[in-house]
Amino acid sequence: SKKRVKKRRIKEDQLVTFTVKASQFIQQYFTHVVIGLVVLVVAVGAILVSGHLRRNAARESEREFALAMSQYNLRDLPTAETSFRQIADKYGSHTNGELSRYFLGKTLLAEGKYDDALKAFDRYLSKSAKDAPFRAAASIGKASCMEGLRNFAPAAEVLEELSRTLDAKDPRFFDVLL
Repeated sequence: SKKRVKKRRIKEDQLVTFTVKASQFIQQYFTHVVIGLVVLVVAVGAILVSGHLRRNAARESEREFALAMSQYNLRDLPTAETSFRQIADKYGSHTNGELSRYFLGKTLLAEGKYDDALKAFDRYLSKSAKDAPFRAAASIGKASCMEGLRNFAPAAEVLEELSRTLDAKDPRFFDVLL
């Protein structure tokens, strides 16, 4: 007792229809599909290579920054100055590049190069100063440079402005507020 299926009752299989249409599309636009796939593979490869290079640059900046800090701590100021300049130029957008701008200012200040130190602190404050303690320290460094250049009134203004922005209850800023 076989039942006969009438043509009206046979429904289209959606998977087969989709497969046939996809096959026709690929045959019609084969070159475009291949080019699209190649572009996609190249883009993914570029993203992976870029991430790898960025990680290597971050590691290299850490190594160079550690060396510059040891030079600074050993008071080899001319060498530290050169190192901090190179790091800031080469890795400016990395954390160590930003910190190098600040430490370049400190190094130049310690060397008595007040004009250059003032420029370095201004550059740090305008481009990199995200961390409140370093921003405050850079402002103090800027005021110290101004004092070294005998510009006492502008130095006092910088410190006065700084004292208005600091939280008096934050122990990191106690010395500034005195």
